[in-house]
Amino acid sequence: MNPLIPLKKAIPLFLVALLLACFAIVCVVQAQSLTPSESPIASPSPTEKAALPSPAKSQTASPFGRSRVSYGREECVALPPAPGTEIDSGRKDDEDDLCKIKFDDPNVILCPALYSTNPGTDIYELPTGVSRASFEQKECAKATGRNAHFLAKYKQSTSCSYTPAILAYGKVADALKIHVDVPAVVYRTMEQATHKGVEKMAGVYAHDLIKQTWAGLVSQMANSNPKVIKDGLLYGALLDHQGGIDHHPNLNHRGPDPNPAAPFLASSTWAMATKGSEIRSQIPPSLKTLGQMMAVRDVGEMAIIDHILAQQDRFGNVAKKEKIFWLEQTATGQKLHSVKATKANKPIDGTNQTTMQYLNANHIPYVQFPVMVLADNDCGLRQNSNVVQKNNMVQHLRHISSSVYKHVQSFAKTNPGDLLEYFQNQTLMTSDEAKGVIARLQEVASILKKNCDNGTLLFDSDPEIFLGIEQIPPKNCE
Repeated sequence: MNPLIPLKKAIPLFLVALLLACFAIVCVVQAQSLTPSESPIASPSPTEKAALPSPAKSQTASPFGRSRVSYGREECVALPPAPGTEIDSGRKDDEDDLCKIKFDDPNVILCPALYSTNPGTDIYELPTGVSRASFEQKECAKATGRNAHFLAKYKQSTSCSYTPAILAYGKVADALKIHVDVPAVVYRTMEQATHKGVEKMAGVYAHDLIKQTWAGLVSQMANSNPKVIKDGLLYGALLDHQGGIDHHPNLNHRGPDPNPAAPFLASSTWAMATKGSEIRSQIPPSLKTLGQMMAVRDVGEMAIIDHILAQQDRFGNVAKKEKIFWLEQTATGQKLHSVKATKANKPIDGTNQTTMQYLNANHIPYVQFPVMVLADNDCGLRQNSNVVQKNNMVQHLRHISSSVYKHVQSFAKTNPGDLLEYFQNQTLMTSDEAKGVIARLQEVASILKKNCDNGTLLFDSDPEIFLGIEQIPPKNCE
């Protein structure tokens, strides 16, 4: 018998084993080499990093989005709520409505945003009887006041704007149950060819700095910058416009750098928000002064969410919408109602009567005043230029809703690994950005709890408490 025969039979088995071992090593190396895409946003500060554990990302990341709609190659994705939280029902409906907008719909028309240094696309419903060419020539040339129904805004990561920040705001707002309105937003892609017409108009109608920032976006697209282009498609955030949004007449204060928040911090509203005595002892409890109390609540909630999401550009961009408020007597006592002023002359659901007709017919007194809207959230996650954090605004708050306090504490106790996976996978943050958000969430919860424990934080900012309809709830700092 040839002594080499057993060896010849063993060689193929050995080679197969060797190949399998090499394949396993290659897979491990590749897995370890995967890193998040680079971001222009700074990493968390050493303090933020020290406050964080180092949670491992979930082995099986959840699918991107809670629902998606495709239009050819384009895609619209509505995001799920953050771990352990629920989506607001109104926001869910608004997100679903945003995903019904087709960029190539003959009744939809796109214009360049000419009022903001962060270039974006304004989306309108084309008015009946108006040609597309006429609208583009006459209306798209205007910076504001275009004569059409404003549907949505489309923004990308360019200039100060950053898609992950825009996507995160609504989800964190829902998690904290803040009362201030944050417009609905969805992830959206767009064919570059569709955007070419908007770019062409921007080249003609934009001027000065806005023209320069538009040129910057066009250059990024031409170079297939992964911040704005993925798989050959432009991607970004599609936001609900929420008709009637404008700058807040009393709260929109901005100063020069290095501290644009200075005039805001000197305002009477901020002074009330940081005073220690009860709000209702400072102002006569009536509908006429309800607007001042609600402004105090709004600025406190703005400080909390802007601290967590490292907002750089809020001051000078504090928005508002007009709302109507009235009290109604029920079997269990008085109840506070409200409606957007833009809807007050539309029929109440299930009836042919408008809100204004109902109020006038029943001789019910009402007031109208502006309430804050956090509409411009694109310059978030600026971790080295967090204006709210640098001014210690959360530390100085003295009035808060007990519900918001409770939800801040609860959200801060969410498993860090779950939050890390969520912010990376759903809002597209880098690992460092997500860790920074988690650290600042825990920091805000700690600050509020400390002030609650020492008695300087009062749970009295709900309008029902101010109006005497409800009592201040028992103190519970947990």
